[in-house]
Amino acid sequence: MKSNPLHGRGARTNASGRYERFAREAFDDGWVGEEGTRPFETIVTPELAKTIISTNHSPDISFDQSINPYRGCEHGCIYC
Repeated sequence: MKSNPLHGRGARTNASGRYERFAREAFDDGWVGEEGTRPFETIVTPELAKTIISTNHSPDISFDQSINPYRGCEHGCIYC
């Protein structure tokens, strides 16, 4: 199945990491018709965060804390 993500939303791929137990594969289950899907609307929601420190427990990254001021940005990066 050819992946054809919506422009401006999310990452184009989200391959399984090398430490994950399961791998996933896309297939056409017929849920999206010929007409496709509607474009998403951007919604901005203020948030009162407790901290901007993000923790990381991945064995392939050399640090365990970082500053990440973003949450739910429109880019849809895999790592956020």
